[in-house]
Amino acid sequence: MSVSTVFFTQAFNAQHTIRRTIDSILNQSRGDLEYYVLDNGSTDDIKDIIPEYGKKDDRVKPLRVNTNDITNGGAFFSLLVRETSAKYIALCDADDEYTPDFLENMIRFSEENHLDIAACGYDKIDGVTGEVLKHRALDENLVLHDNLFADEFIKYRGFTTYLWGKLYSIDYLRNIKGCGTERENRICNDSIWTLRSFQKSGRAGVYGKAMYKYYQYPRSLSRTNIVKSISSYSDLWGATKKFLEHFGPVSKLNEDFLYAIHLSLVEEAANNVLSSELPADVKLDCLLKLFSDPAWDETLTHDADPQFRNLAARDEYVSQMKSRILALPGAQTNGALTADVLRVLERK
Repeated sequence: MSVSTVFFTQAFNAQHTIRRTIDSILNQSRGDLEYYVLDNGSTDDIKDIIPEYGKKDDRVKPLRVNTNDITNGGAFFSLLVRETSAKYIALCDADDEYTPDFLENMIRFSEENHLDIAACGYDKIDGVTGEVLKHRALDENLVLHDNLFADEFIKYRGFTTYLWGKLYSIDYLRNIKGCGTERENRICNDSIWTLRSFQKSGRAGVYGKAMYKYYQYPRSLSRTNIVKSISSYSDLWGATKKFLEHFGPVSKLNEDFLYAIHLSLVEEAANNVLSSELPADVKLDCLLKLFSDPAWDETLTHDADPQFRNLAARDEYVSQMKSRILALPGAQTNGALTADVLRVLERK
């Protein structure tokens, strides 16, 4: 059987979710696929589960390394891109799933519109409660080329922030240079890679239907590797700004949106810091670095269209953040550091 698509999953100690993930790939309505599942040095039962699937379905290609390293995924992904005879590649995290019609819809969409990358909508789900936290979809499919990458940015930006939920052309990935596939253990690196991939594409698209289910758990990377990830949020914002500049002068509307994005990234990072179990002085130091970024001062003072509601409520956000910082256990005993954080938080 000829193979249209290779899927890839990197898994570490995911015994409770990996069956859901693998089943979602094998149950695609279009079955001409191979599925490479990497056991990235797991110590749980996943080391037996993945080979079990390989014995039952020869489309499953079990892989294993003995030492856990998140960059192993980038190395295997690069190898697959170089060596596969398939036309497309897609990724799935080891606790997520695709709907059964993902591959069929995305291949048709990509081929009809000659796309280098196609993204789909998704549901963000609380892995503990099953509650849908966010439903991101479009009423109509969107095809991007030339100036549409800038003109439609507000509409599609939210679909560019993850590696998963996308169908990548193998020929395209082989031809582009400079995106890289090595992944440090920082929350925004995948988003930066994906954004740069869109930037280098000639044609990209968004299939509006939500066909990926992204489950978020308390031990997700964004909530556990906080100190190292603080600078990653700034890097992502810088990459987003460069993305728009690549297509020419940035419009006032996109400029406003850039600062709305920055505020949302700051809010996410600050919430992760404050809700973590880090010592008070480490939390305060992280917040100091976050609010010391020059882009924060620009975000506070930028004259934006009122449609960007988080920017319209900046003063309220700063006031609430100040209260949260002052209420932080250990804020008073770290008085000088607390004062520094409040100074950069409130500057204008």
